[in-house]
Amino acid sequence: MENNKSAIENILALAGLLALVAIVVRAYKSVSSETETHVISEDGLKAIQDPETADKLREAVDQYHDTGDWNKTKLESIL
Repeated sequence: MENNKSAIENILALAGLLALVAIVVRAYKSVSSETETHVISEDGLKAIQDPETADKLREAVDQYHDTGDWNKTKLESIL
């Protein structure tokens, strides 16, 4: 009886250890994967890299801050 109890404990310990290793490996793969996060579109990036367009966008945002209304800004004509 004592022998069976010990064997079951060993099997459960091994299963727990394997589960823990699997979790660690999956977490490592998830963190180390080469993913890119695009916070801004390619067109938006090009627009803010151009000094003239960036200045116009800054003015539009400032106008929005003054008026609180995006409809009064000229974003479509700038982009």
